[in-house]
Amino acid sequence: MSKPLISVVYFSSYGHVKQLSHKIMEGLTKNSSVEAKLFQFEETLPKEILIKSKSPPKDESVPIFTLKDLEKGDAFMFGFPTRYGIMPSQVKSFWDSTGGLWMKGALQRKMAGTFFSTGSQSGGQETTALTFLTTLSHHGMIYVPMGYSHKNLNCIDEVVGGSAYGSGTVAGGDGSRQPSEKEKEIAVHHGSMFAEIVAQYHKK
Repeated sequence: MSKPLISVVYFSSYGHVKQLSHKIMEGLTKNSSVEAKLFQFEETLPKEILIKSKSPPKDESVPIFTLKDLEKGDAFMFGFPTRYGIMPSQVKSFWDSTGGLWMKGALQRKMAGTFFSTGSQSGGQETTALTFLTTLSHHGMIYVPMGYSHKNLNCIDEVVGGSAYGSGTVAGGDGSRQPSEKEKEIAVHHGSMFAEIVAQYHKK
């Protein structure tokens, strides 16, 4: 029996979400009952804008996620930074192109989880996930929240990103803060937990 394919798909402007995606992959690959692959959403902004915003070059070793990859996968973990509490335009552009898959119900019953990065603790750690749920719901996808299943989510003596909706990091207003050890631990746990749920769901 073939293993269910979990695709980790991220968009990262300054590397914060990319770091989380690698930790999630670490958690996923601990489970031998699933297959995991790493992808990134395509950048849609013009080069001159990226230069002005001092956005670092994208990692060319990570393949661009396509509609074929979306249709082929069994489950997905989508990660991206917030833009005023919702997904960024690069991610929205991809999902706006999925009408053909919606028409034939190609994504029905596929599982999905979310992870994210915000500028502050109150800058969209939950709304970014919540507003993305409408997209998943219209495609009939099954959303898998993380819940408060890791002790670091209850930490109050330091800044810790993430919520019941998924793992996350707080980048700071200028993006200078990098994912902490506690946030990385949550991301590994998130991947591990998601893999366990997907494997159980696909078990015959």
